[in-house]
Amino acid sequence: MTVPFFAQPIALSDSFTLPSRAILSPLEGIMNREAFFKAAVSMGLIDSWMPPFIAVPKGAAPSTGALRRRFGLFLESNIPLSIQLLGNDPDTLAETGAALFRIGVRSVNLNCACPSRTVLSGGSGGALLKNPGRIRDILCAIKEKTPGLCLSVKTRSGFRSPEEIPSLMEAVREGGADWVLHHFRTVPETYETVPFEEAIRRLRLVVRKAAPLPVFANGDIRTAEDAEIMVKETSCAGIAVGRGIMRDPFLLRKLRGAACPPDMCPAFLKALSGGEIAGKKKRRFHLECVKMAFGESSPEFREALQNSP
Repeated sequence: MTVPFFAQPIALSDSFTLPSRAILSPLEGIMNREAFFKAAVSMGLIDSWMPPFIAVPKGAAPSTGALRRRFGLFLESNIPLSIQLLGNDPDTLAETGAALFRIGVRSVNLNCACPSRTVLSGGSGGALLKNPGRIRDILCAIKEKTPGLCLSVKTRSGFRSPEEIPSLMEAVREGGADWVLHHFRTVPETYETVPFEEAIRRLRLVVRKAAPLPVFANGDIRTAEDAEIMVKETSCAGIAVGRGIMRDPFLLRKLRGAACPPDMCPAFLKALSGGEIAGKKKRRFHLECVKMAFGESSPEFREALQNSP
């Protein structure tokens, strides 16, 4: 029996292997993080995890104790864990990578993609794309400090233009990255519509210029068909689902060829909304959970909306 492409594991370094080629991209504010994580793990909806970034200001590397408290739940799950770092100082980011390694983290991702104005104004996230040399220096510093870390980069197709892709991928390779997670929009495009042909052209260029590094493609993957087309058209090594998980939380499971029985939606809702939330937020959180489990157009969501005070 042939194993579906997305169910195939991929070794990204000597110390880190992803069990499949369909992963969840880190999303800031995705539901209740711990509630979603626990529900998704218990039901096999994800088989690896990259939580939203941790900000690392210059000269303020977090202690191992602080990191252990923040990521302990994820480490205890025993599924492959990547920690995404946001910052622009090579030494501080390298210290943070070393501290993460000491608590058992084996994979770190450098965020060079966040388009938030606040993040950009601080010279981090997508702002790093303006300076490929700084990206290279950060990666080299992390690699030198902790050679055993698997190192990846979240990128976009340039700060202003896709023409920046060759120099960006050159810096990523020279910095010693092990793989690339790439969102096909530029920073100013944020989440605007990009024509399909242009998105594919950019991803093909990234795959070609990043070689031999594996590239996981990200952006506008809402269905299994979207994922399959992206792999077929770009020859990427895998895909990362972003906001599409809000429409179909079972998408990664489906891509791996796992069955999704009819009772999975109510079971997911029960697991997702099991946390204690008090006050005005409780009803809104419940509506979000129903919407995620059943979909915005579902009878279940419409009924929950009608019954909402």
